[in-house]
Amino acid sequence: MNTMTEAKRVAQQGQEGLPARPLTILVAALGGEGGGVLAEWLVDAATASGFPVQSTSIPGVAQRTGATTYYVEIYPATADRLGGRTPVLALTPSPGNVDLMVASEFVEAGRAMQAGYVSPERTTLVASTHRVYTVAEKAAMGDGRYDTERLRKAAETLARRAILLDMADLARQSDTVINAVMFGAMAGSGVLPLAREACESAIRKQGKGTEASLRGFAAGYAHAAGTAPPAPAPDGSAGAARRSSACARPSRRRRIA
Repeated sequence: MNTMTEAKRVAQQGQEGLPARPLTILVAALGGEGGGVLAEWLVDAATASGFPVQSTSIPGVAQRTGATTYYVEIYPATADRLGGRTPVLALTPSPGNVDLMVASEFVEAGRAMQAGYVSPERTTLVASTHRVYTVAEKAAMGDGRYDTERLRKAAETLARRAILLDMADLARQSDTVINAVMFGAMAGSGVLPLAREACESAIRKQGKGTEASLRGFAAGYAHAAGTAPPAPAPDGSAGAARRSSACARPSRRRRIA
């Protein structure tokens, strides 16, 4: 049987008005951050929107020597457009073929870049800039912390678009888990073929911590979409000096009898 070349296949799909490939999403999250729930939200929102979707996960190590990764492919065409055909979706990501890379911590974004999952031709990188120190950083005799400024420069260079924000802080402000903020930032990036309402409905479907999760989602969405209010200006030096003085501990001197 003759096989159709890739170029002909893509051309035919273009003529039919169908996407040439699925949207590929890779999520890296640490233990306890709700990465599995985030993947479920994505699948539920895509399914409710009528899109074929597939999700797989690769376990990491919860003691901060690696993240658990979740890979999701969404084919952005509804069943009525597919005419009974079913797209073939991959189980694992491949370097250079990830459309949306999401990392819940900054060094995890660095791992993804090092592995080649972030490319300037294709990838939108959504990453939290806060740090959870690795075992290697903590075990170093001196200051073993990774240079976050180098990570920031690498993200801005290697990604087609880099959306960097402190998602842990937004989660604290919203009194929720970071996965809700991550989901909001993904939706706000404009890469997902999902309406905001579909994403919020997926959160409500879970039925646990709904209001807090929706607050976190809204915060992440606003920051990624660029609609978040500007941060308040820092206080003047006099106010800062007063706070510093008030918080300073009184010096203790040992009495000599």
